[in-house]
Amino acid sequence: MKRVCIKKTTVDLNEEFIEVENITEYLREQLKLDYFPETGRIYHNAIALENDVTPCDEESEKRLERLEGDFYVVIEAGYGAMEIAVLVVMAIVAAFSVYTYMTMPKPQVSAAQSANNDMASRQNQIRVGGRVPEIFGTIRCYPDMIAASYVFYNADDKEIEVSLMVIGRGYYDIHDCREDSTDVHDIQGYKVSVYDPFTSIMGDAIYQVGEKFDYYPPVTLKSKSINGQTLEMPNDQKIESTDIYFVYPNLIKARSNLQFTSLFNAKDNIAIYGAEFGVEDVQWSGTTLFTTDRKIIVNSVQNVDSVDDFKGVILNGALIEIITEVLPEEEGEPPKFITTYKDISGQYRVANISKENMGNTFRYEITLANALEVNSNWRFITKNETAIAGVKLTNNKLAINLSGSYQIDSVTDDRIILKDPDQVNGGWLQLLSLPNHSTVDQLKSIRLDLLDSVWVGWHNLEMPETEEIVFNFFFQNGLFYQDSKGGVWAEWMDVLIEYQYINDANQPIGEVFQETRHINKKSKSPFGTTVRIELPYNDSVRFRLARTTPTKNDKSQDLCKIKDVYAVAKSTKVNYGDVTVLRLESSGTDGALSLKEKKLNLLVTRKLPVDGTGPLVPTRDAGQALINLALDGKNGRRSISEVDIQQIKSEIQAVKSYFGSEKAAEFCYTIDDANLSFEEIAGMIASAVFCEPYRFGSKLRLKFEKPQEIAVLLFNHRNKVPQSETRTRTQQIEKDYDGLELEYTDPSDDARIKYYIWYDINTDQAYEGEGARNPMTIKTTGIRNHEQAKTRAWREWNKLQYRRVTTKFEALDESNLLARNDKILVADNCSLRTQDGGVDAVNGLVLLLSQDVEMQDNASYKICLQLSDGTVDIVPCSKHAPYQVVLSRPPRLPLVVDDDRYAKTTYQIVSSLGDGNTNAFMLTEMDLASRMTNNITAINYDDRYYKDDHRFF
Repeated sequence: MKRVCIKKTTVDLNEEFIEVENITEYLREQLKLDYFPETGRIYHNAIALENDVTPCDEESEKRLERLEGDFYVVIEAGYGAMEIAVLVVMAIVAAFSVYTYMTMPKPQVSAAQSANNDMASRQNQIRVGGRVPEIFGTIRCYPDMIAASYVFYNADDKEIEVSLMVIGRGYYDIHDCREDSTDVHDIQGYKVSVYDPFTSIMGDAIYQVGEKFDYYPPVTLKSKSINGQTLEMPNDQKIESTDIYFVYPNLIKARSNLQFTSLFNAKDNIAIYGAEFGVEDVQWSGTTLFTTDRKIIVNSVQNVDSVDDFKGVILNGALIEIITEVLPEEEGEPPKFITTYKDISGQYRVANISKENMGNTFRYEITLANALEVNSNWRFITKNETAIAGVKLTNNKLAINLSGSYQIDSVTDDRIILKDPDQVNGGWLQLLSLPNHSTVDQLKSIRLDLLDSVWVGWHNLEMPETEEIVFNFFFQNGLFYQDSKGGVWAEWMDVLIEYQYINDANQPIGEVFQETRHINKKSKSPFGTTVRIELPYNDSVRFRLARTTPTKNDKSQDLCKIKDVYAVAKSTKVNYGDVTVLRLESSGTDGALSLKEKKLNLLVTRKLPVDGTGPLVPTRDAGQALINLALDGKNGRRSISEVDIQQIKSEIQAVKSYFGSEKAAEFCYTIDDANLSFEEIAGMIASAVFCEPYRFGSKLRLKFEKPQEIAVLLFNHRNKVPQSETRTRTQQIEKDYDGLELEYTDPSDDARIKYYIWYDINTDQAYEGEGARNPMTIKTTGIRNHEQAKTRAWREWNKLQYRRVTTKFEALDESNLLARNDKILVADNCSLRTQDGGVDAVNGLVLLLSQDVEMQDNASYKICLQLSDGTVDIVPCSKHAPYQVVLSRPPRLPLVVDDDRYAKTTYQIVSSLGDGNTNAFMLTEMDLASRMTNNITAINYDDRYYKDDHRFF
């Protein structure tokens, strides 16, 4: 046995002990401050230092609960007289270490909530460790991503994003699909397919936009180390001078002492710029003729000597208009013509060039050697076509171009010897045609750069099933060369990629593999490209990469960034169990370094089996949501015998009938919190439709809150713990609220909106609008129509406005029959004038009562009788004799008076002037006080709580 005595100080003479079962629970009820004085202590059996058992942690709290006997809780000096008086009135409120430990907030799970419920940032996301969304009713759903999206560039350099997402558990009707606010049908390049649970994602979809998916979704791992790093150019400019010249077969020499040894070393890589000698390129721009036999014909006033010496040509801006006839679908309809444009620009080899003097101009006919190999669009030229284009003749056989990258074999102050330069550039052999086999007589500004690769990596890709590595490169300024006359030409760069396998400890093993990839394009617009490397065998790898192409000159644009790197493997998983899966393939925005945030969303309605076991139907019915949730093996885990299906359906129908609308019984929400218990979810569902869940025996039921004529239970001194009752009366609205603000979901766009009520104290009336300065705030869950939301708001406001009396007491265990919002009758045992007790005997209409009866001669009275069916019968009565009253009519049910019965009939006598309304209350809170009692909190019952119920439906 445990007894507790609370003292203000150690010299307090109070020796009043309260018998308790659990010290912690008792002190939790009694202490109401957020802190406990540092000098506060708990003593066992006697106040002495050696008897101090004040707990300081969880373990010492458990030791305290194992002790038996008397316990003194002492509030030491340190409070003023007024503070001590307050403590006495509040039953010595305090919060000490045990209480603090028991009431501290539990750590929150870090999983993000579903974007369906996240109004601040609604986008598709990965919710690591999060609950699979459990959607009920109709909502706008932002599917969760099963894995990170996989992004690559296709052959046309279009950015493609592939995603695999989950809408939620169960089956759904899909009404529409949008990217943000745009219908996906209106977005070019979008493919969307939605698949039912237990269905192959390679099979038929229940909802489809675009073509059917014919490939398995890849398994990918994106490198977190890659975040848009630039592939740095390997150039380090060392010198630029006109004193540099070249000598066959491999010398770079200086006319003056340039001290090459201070700039370069043997084995260094060196880049040469500006080393172009001999015949310059010829460039034309204007109307050009392109023939079906792969010829380019140009008319120009320029007379080019030895034109056939040019062995290369570069086409720029060569867009050919192609008109295609489309046959009519039906006979009699005219044919249709489709115009497209094909770009035949490129860098070609020349077979031969002929020149014809036309008088004032010259006609140049250029025959290409490799037209289709360079650009397949030549196949669309089925007749001679003209276009405005740039034509540049290059590679004159008499021209010498020594620019390029080489390796140094040795170096002195005035000369650099290159290693086999003619193997890199055949122009070195042409030096033999010059006097002295050198360029010493030709003054040119020559630039020499030291080349040293700048690596990005090593970085690990820890995915043992990796089949290939995918690299996405992005050229934010395009890739092109612009000459001195404004002509734009194709440019190129090389990337060296190295990779090596790693073991389970992430240590490199085996050889380092190398691959060089060449990227060539003429584009002044941003673009991306993808490089794929297939691995010899599947395993985790590490990688690094570097740009090996030096900067050509300041006329080249070739800035390159590494956008993404993925480890990729093929997936063979096609069935994802009891969830609805969505597949998406979309095109990214041109010029974006990364795709914008995905905001794919669908308007969906959950399909549920009728009554938990019947056929699937789309529904917003809260009763069906509760039934299915209760029977679900991952949620309620109830058997069908534990769910009163017919009662729940009947109560939901009562809601619809009372309000005259199906909307009153809708529940539309996404359950996404893994920490929510079934009881909490059931409460959310019931609350949205003006109900309360409760258990009757072992069965789950619903209770609809509406105006109540008959009370459920009668509480008097027979079923209340003595001296436990308090009553608080007020003429003010709680916390001086002057309005109400209720947040709910707008059915038009699923945005969270607010409904406002404000109260005018001068007229004692409430109105719609935002006039309140101190409104009560309510955030609802599951409400997605205006009528339901506004009705809920006015119910809550009316309870604020018309609440005048609050009673609290400890009731015996028959209170377990109650549900929140039940109407009850409560005798005022705070007053000595109350008349209540138990019925001891029945003789016809004469009742023998446990207490004597006082009735005035000129007044009429009623007796409130607690019946065995859980209701209260109010019957007019009069005094018959001491301890006896006579009823004006028989009670609705036989009264229980036998001594061997547990729940005998109790009563309360009230004056007819008030019709018993002063003792009518509505239950608002009930929590366990002990094994046999409950703490009850109730407010005065008033039919005006419901006066606006039919205002909006």
